[in-house]
Amino acid sequence: MLKLQHTRSEFCIKGGVITRRGALFFIFMGILSILFAQEDVTVNGVTLITKVFPEGEKACAVVIEYPVEIDGQKLSPDQFSVKVKTSDTYSSRTITKVYANNSGDLSFSIFNNRGKYVVLELSTEDLHSNTIVFGPNFLNTRVKLDYIVSQLVPIFDVDGNEVEPFTSKQTDEKHLIIDDFLAFTFKDPETGVEIPYRLFVPKDVNPDRKYPLVVFLHGAGERGTDNYLQVAGNRGAVVWAQPRYQVVHPCFVLAPQCPPNSSWSTLFTDRKNPFNPEKPLLAVIKIIRKLLDEYNIDENRIYITGLSMGGYGTWSAIMNFPELFAAAIPICGGGDVSKVERIKDIPIWVFHAEDDPVVPVENSRVLVKKLAEIGGKVRYTEYEKGFMEKHGWDPHGSWIPAYESQEVVEWLFEQSR
Repeated sequence: MLKLQHTRSEFCIKGGVITRRGALFFIFMGILSILFAQEDVTVNGVTLITKVFPEGEKACAVVIEYPVEIDGQKLSPDQFSVKVKTSDTYSSRTITKVYANNSGDLSFSIFNNRGKYVVLELSTEDLHSNTIVFGPNFLNTRVKLDYIVSQLVPIFDVDGNEVEPFTSKQTDEKHLIIDDFLAFTFKDPETGVEIPYRLFVPKDVNPDRKYPLVVFLHGAGERGTDNYLQVAGNRGAVVWAQPRYQVVHPCFVLAPQCPPNSSWSTLFTDRKNPFNPEKPLLAVIKIIRKLLDEYNIDENRIYITGLSMGGYGTWSAIMNFPELFAAAIPICGGGDVSKVERIKDIPIWVFHAEDDPVVPVENSRVLVKKLAEIGGKVRYTEYEKGFMEKHGWDPHGSWIPAYESQEVVEWLFEQSR
């Protein structure tokens, strides 16, 4: 029988006697055991995977890391639950495929469906799959991703042992291709304008070789200071960094981000002449020249492309700095018709949708017509009325089919000054 003995405000423990300090220790250990019982101890991590699709970045998978190899052949979607926080509640995501591997990549092999990583692929058609929401004043925002992942029933490791259910919030995020871009900020010493920018550097750069540079100018919605929206809002930057294109056309990719209250051209500040370069675009030109000094970039193969506000910026860039660019792909933008003579010798492929409700298609038509009249190297693709909506796209988004075209990619890399 335990006997409590008080000595100098403490409880001593000798033989069967318990002290106050000992009692506190047991209480503390009990609390810890309760806390740890509530924590996820069956998995090492839960990583949320995002990818930039034609319509923008979406959360497309969850990768669960277990401490043991899981038998993937005995897995099924109904064994798991994935929920995302929306407003004040959690909404279910649709699991389309489940498998296991030892890489943690989104790669399934029917011959080796086992490993410490279990991949839950999610439907990109889910209402809450998007990570970016459209905001007022043409300024988009990326939502804070809050996911809860549950294993609902026991599953089996490769030795046939049961692995108990768990529930855990995501512990990490992985952004496919975006994470391969380096992040920098450039401050123009003359104007003081700060431009966040992302730079993709091709793998295994040969010091004896020079590589093309693709410059992407985003639209109004991706303006900001987070140095993320411009590579996540659409595929204008990441398309060139895709592994399947990098194998054939290794290149650098520059994706600057325009400050939130500005533009690439005078589009928002001078309605009478919206085509002159603004300070952010002048800073981008300086970034390009800086990169030419720092990396193995082929000065004869610098390409520029942009959409909407970035389409205006693309026209402005080539018209004011024609000596710098080997080719351009302006999409649903507009430019100064009086300056087309300056860009007569630059290969240009223009894209616009006939029923674009934001930027009038006439902006592109008049430039293409004038260039054709003076013998310019211009190509033009105009998506007829209804084409975009038939594919489920907003008619303003003519960059979606343009950047998905392998012909466009191949055409660009064929150009050289």
